[in-house]
Parts: sequence; structure tokens; C-alpha cells
Amino acid sequence: MRYVSLGETGLQVSRLALGTAAFGIERYGIQGADEPPIVEKKEAIRLVRATIDAGFNLFDTARSYGESESVLGEALANESHCVVATKVSIPPDISVRSSADQSCAVRKSLETSLRALRRDTLDIVQIHNATRDVLEKTEILGVLQCARQQGNLRFVGASVYGEDAALAAVGTGCVDVLQIAVNLLDQRMLCKVVPQAEKANTGVLARSAFLKGALTERARLLPPSLVALSGAANRLRDALGETWGGLPSVAVRFCLSLPGIHSVLLGLRNISELQMALEAEASGPLDDAVIHQTSTLNLTDESLLNPSYWPSL
Repeated sequence: MRYVSLGETGLQVSRLALGTAAFGIERYGIQGADEPPIVEKKEAIRLVRATIDAGFNLFDTARSYGESESVLGEALANESHCVVATKVSIPPDISVRSSADQSCAVRKSLETSLRALRRDTLDIVQIHNATRDVLEKTEILGVLQCARQQGNLRFVGASVYGEDAALAAVGTGCVDVLQIAVNLLDQRMLCKVVPQAEKANTGVLARSAFLKGALTERARLLPPSLVALSGAANRLRDALGETWGGLPSVAVRFCLSLPGIHSVLLGLRNISELQMALEAEASGPLDDAVIHQTSTLNLTDESLLNPSYWPSL
């Protein structure tokens, strides 16, 4: 496993990181009808420990991921060297709340995360689904900076959708770590956002490497309303000369090939998927010609690339 410095944080993080939404959210991503709706606690802890043995030292979670924080806290109880990036939940009406109420909501989220993760200090706290308005017109960043000064957290991050929010996060000068969606079919952040983050020396975490399963054989389980997405995945697979079984490896290697991306979050569900990811990382970056080829096959339609717009799977 290779390691890099995460922007200006000084944290040395593994190129591959574990995303844990499936530890607490039922039916997360594309799943077959006969699959367990959630990664059970025993299997999740086993998987976390296997990733540590394989060299992973970065783990991503969130208050809104059900019991994910608690499961991760138990699995990492004796692993103080591991870096945990969690997310503070922001109420949808936050912009109309008083400053005191905003501060209270954030501090309550932080306190709950500290208990669940069994930590004295949170490594990275990201504003979940941050928008330009949340970043620029609320007290959230200020509250996190204050909590940082008090020793409750080490670094402030933002998990965003869309170029506008991402550029706003980098532009604040207060965001140490930026989490964005990047994959073979969604390369929109590579034009402006990643270069701006590099210029600012902001740590960048890439999520959605498999596009919730659309870049795996699970694409064949997508509903008819997403035929444009499954068709795009199939065309990509054909153009690269890959089988469905080989496409996930290419998806991982693609993200690892991109300059400015420090670590790639993978929502792994079992040891078999972990082994695939490790083999992909060991294979090294894709050839420049392959990278260029993928740039002609990606999509720009937000309704296809943002899973929050997808119908219930």
C-alpha cells in the first residue's frame, strides 16, 4: 500500500480508504434481492480489521450513516494510528436558525461522534453535503474552527456535490480536506476543482469510484429508468475491452491515476472486494492513452451521476 501526505494536514494516509455507509444504511447502492440489506456488524468489524492488515489507515463515516460510527469505533478501538474522517449533520433549515442554535446543532453532532468513535479528538470532521450557502452564509465553519481550537477535532473538511460547492469550499481557505465524487463516468471535477484544490494544497478524497455499483456487474440490475446510465457503463466496458468482472479494478486504478487525488474511498462490503481493490492498487496507474480514452466516454447529466436523483433501487 502506498501513502501520501493529505494536503497541508501532515497526515500520511493510504491511497485506498474504506467508506462505511453500508455498515449503517440499508440497501446502500445497487444490490440484488437476495443480498443482505446491510453489512452486519460482525462482518463489518472483520472487514475493517482486514483492511488495516492490508495497509489501509483512513476510514470515512458520518453521523447520518446509522450505526456506522459505532461499528467503526469498536473496530478501531485499539488502532489509534488510524485516521477517521466523519461528517457533521447539518439540519435542512440551518440557514434560518439563530447563530446559537446553529452552534448547538454542530456541537451536539461532534459530541455524539466522539462517543460513538471512542475518540478524544476527531481527526477530520467534514460538513456533510456542504453547499455554497452553508459554507458562506452560516456559522458552521466558524463553529468547527472553534471546536478545533478547543481540541475536539484536528482538521475541517467538506463533502460536496457539484463544482460550485467544491470551489466555494476551497475558496474559504478554511477547508483542509475536500471530498468529491470522481469516477470513470463522472470526471466533471477534474477540470477546475482538482487543480484549484492542488493550488491551495487542499487534501482531496475521491468517493463514488464505483458510482454506487454502476461501474460493476451490478449495473445490469439498474432499473429501466436508468437505462442511459447502464448503457454508458456498458459502452465504457466495451471500449476498454473489459469484462464486467474486470471493470471495478479499472475504476479503482482510474481514480488512483489522477494527479491531485490523495486517497480513494471504496465502499467495500466483503473480503473478496477488498482483495480486488488491493490487486488494483498493486497494478499501478492506467496508461495515459486509456485515461484519454475514458475522457471521451464520460457523462455530464447530473440526474445520472448523482445517486440522490435515482429512483429507489
